[in-house]
Amino acid sequence: MNEKEILEFWKKKKIYEKSKKKNSKGKKFYMMDGPPYATGNIHMGTALNKILKDVTMRSQRLQGKNVFDRPGYDTHGVPIEIQIEKEIGSKSKKDIEKYGVKKFIEKCKKFATQYIGVMNSEFENLGVWMDFSNPYLTLDKEYIEKIWETFKYADKKNLLYLGKYPVHVCPRCETVVAFNEIEYGKQEDTSIFVKFRLKNEKNTYLIIWTTTPWTLPGNTGVMANPNFVYQKIKLSNGEHWIMAKKLIPEIMGKLEIGYTPEKEFLGKEMNEWQYEMPLEKYINIKLKKLRKVVLSSRYVNLEEGTGLVHSAPGHGKEDFEVGKKTGLDIVSPVDIKGILTKEAGKYAGGKAREIDKEIINDLKKENMLVYEMKYTHDYPLCWRCHTPLLMISIPQWFLKISEIQKKILKENEKINWIPNYMKLRMKAWLEGISDWPVSRDRYWGTPLPIWVCNKCNKKIVIGSVKELE
Repeated sequence: MNEKEILEFWKKKKIYEKSKKKNSKGKKFYMMDGPPYATGNIHMGTALNKILKDVTMRSQRLQGKNVFDRPGYDTHGVPIEIQIEKEIGSKSKKDIEKYGVKKFIEKCKKFATQYIGVMNSEFENLGVWMDFSNPYLTLDKEYIEKIWETFKYADKKNLLYLGKYPVHVCPRCETVVAFNEIEYGKQEDTSIFVKFRLKNEKNTYLIIWTTTPWTLPGNTGVMANPNFVYQKIKLSNGEHWIMAKKLIPEIMGKLEIGYTPEKEFLGKEMNEWQYEMPLEKYINIKLKKLRKVVLSSRYVNLEEGTGLVHSAPGHGKEDFEVGKKTGLDIVSPVDIKGILTKEAGKYAGGKAREIDKEIINDLKKENMLVYEMKYTHDYPLCWRCHTPLLMISIPQWFLKISEIQKKILKENEKINWIPNYMKLRMKAWLEGISDWPVSRDRYWGTPLPIWVCNKCNKKIVIGSVKELE
C-alpha cells in the first residue's frame, strides 16, 4: 500500500477513533501541544515537531494509555500583526491607530484563522494522529479566560506586580521582547573611552569604556572590581587618570601617550568615590543621590575596557542589580519607541543609538573623550523584524518568577529528561531566569485583565468573562 491508500484506509475504517475508544478507560497520558503560529503552510520545523509528538503518543497508545491529543494553534502576537502591517503599509503603532484598531484586529483574526484547515490537512498527510476536528486556538474565549484565571491566581499569591525594570524593547514593534525571544547578530557600534572627573581631587579622572554612548545620560554609577589592582598615572598635560593596572600599557600604547605611574590601590578602596558625569550640563535629570563608584566582582573583568564600567541601572540587568544593591538612582530617559525623553535635555527627541554621534561630539567639546573606535559585537535583535533591541526601564506587569525559582528548580530534578543532558541545560536556563514581563503594549493578543484605580492605585484582576460582566 502507498501513503495515500494508508491514509484513506485509516479514514474509512476510523482507525484513529477506534484506537482512542479502545484506550478510553486506560491510564491518562497528557500531550501538551505547544502551538505553532497559524500563519501559512507548515515548514520542516513544525513537521518534525508534530512527528516527534506523534511517535511519543503512538508508543503510549500501544501501552494502553488514554492519550489527550488536542492540537493547538497560536493565533495571537506580533508576528501576525507584522503580516497585517505589511498589508496595510503600516510602519509604526501610530499608523495602526490611524487605520483603526478595530479594523486592524478583524484583519488579524481573519489572517490568523485562514490557514488552520490547510495546516490540519498537512499534519494529517504526515500521518499524525491528533484531534484535528477540535484544535484549541489562542484567540478562543475559553483559552483567554484560562489566562485571565491564571493572572487572578498569580495576584492572589502576590506573584503579579507592576514594576520598572530594564527590559529589551523593539523600537519598531514598540513592544517588550521576552528573554527567550531574542536573536543575536553582529552589529558595528562606536565604542568610546571617556573621562569622568573625580570630585575633591584636582585634575583626576576615572577612565570608563562603553559600547552604548546613548546610555550615558542615564549614568548614575561606575563599577569597579574590589579585588583588582588599580593605578593612578600622570600624563604630560598634568592630568591624572585611573584605570586597572593590567590594562594601562595596552590602552596607553593604543593612544600613543606617554605617562608616569603613580600610586596603586585595590578597587575596594574606591568604594563611594564621587565623580562628575561630563554630560551633566546637557541633561535635565535631577538625581536624588550623587554619582559614585560602586563595587562588583561579578560584572567587572579585565578582558576589555579599562576595569571601570559605566553603570546605567535603567539600561541593563547587571547595572540594575548592582545599582539597587548599592543605592544608585535608576533613570531611563528613553521611551518604548527608542526616543530620548525631555529628561535627556539637549538630546530629547533624538533616537537611541543614532544620538551617539551628537553625544560623542559634545564629549569632544568638553575635552572628555579619550578615544573612539568601531566595535563589532553580538547584539540582541528582535526575532520578528530583526531591529536592534534597546534595554530600557518602562512600567510593565511582571510575574514574580524569582519567588518560585527554587521550587521550579526542585521540580526540574524530578523530571525524566531524554536525553539526560537536557536536565542540566534546563537547570542552567532556570538558574538564569528573572521575573517575566507579561505586558506587551500591542493590539492583537490576550487583553490583560487588570484594572487600576486612578485615585487610589488599587488594582482588580478579573478571572473570567462572567466576572467582567
